[in-house]
Amino acid sequence: MRAKPIILSLTACLAMAACSGPGQPAETLTTDTDSTAVLRSQRTRNIFHSIPSPMETAGLLQKAGAEYDKSILNDVKNVDNYTSASKQALNLGIYGADLSYASVYNNTQESMLYTSCAQKLGKKLDINNAFNQEVVDRLEQNRSNRDSLLNIISETYLDVDGYLKENQRDNISALMVAGGWVEGLYIATQVCLKHDTPELRQRVAEQRLSLKDLLDLIRTYSPDDASVAAVLTDLERLDALFAGVAMPTGNSTVTQDGGVTVIGGTAPVATLTDEQLKSIGEAAASIRAGYIN
Repeated sequence: MRAKPIILSLTACLAMAACSGPGQPAETLTTDTDSTAVLRSQRTRNIFHSIPSPMETAGLLQKAGAEYDKSILNDVKNVDNYTSASKQALNLGIYGADLSYASVYNNTQESMLYTSCAQKLGKKLDINNAFNQEVVDRLEQNRSNRDSLLNIISETYLDVDGYLKENQRDNISALMVAGGWVEGLYIATQVCLKHDTPELRQRVAEQRLSLKDLLDLIRTYSPDDASVAAVLTDLERLDALFAGVAMPTGNSTVTQDGGVTVIGGTAPVATLTDEQLKSIGEAAASIRAGYIN
């Protein structure tokens, strides 16, 4: 397994201004202490570097032999339907996960469409560095290099995260992370249900680890933020389903293979039963449907 920053990899502190553009409903945010911001930043960084992250999941699916399935991604035509800041943030994360998935399968045309969706949502959220022309040019220059593409996408979302933190809009960042994580889980379960392998089941089971950090992050936000509170309810629903998934224990080693971190050693694999896979997949699909519709 490779361990690199996730796509949707973002951070932390609540804000005090509306994040909506012209014609959008305003969403009021609140401020937080420096200690809370530090905690959120750490939680987010853990999610960014989780194994596997939503972005890494896309590469792992391809490595496991799963074929590209466009039908499981969020339709690019939906991008103009998102008018509230919370929906825009969630789907900025979702389209980022979809962009990663399309990119690792070298679907250049679709990658460009998902890049355009991320650009549109970034502009609606007044995030100036979200997939600007420089980023687009770098993506074009590295279309044939999967690892470079994933790194560029990761870096871009990290830059977005930094911009949001500087402007006290960290809850928007948290929603973006949550959207990307849910989409990564949704893609993994959908592929696994159609192309079941021990490796893919392992990928789904391991999402329990990053879910813990995501829950810790979301719980630092005020319950008065309705959008974040709703996402917390969704994640707690998934957490209950993951509770019975046995996680590996034992020794492991970390090595480098061509610059990629590889986890190995004697640790046993996580176990995921047919019923657990079915219930987690159905819940992920239901939650994700609420975000994209």
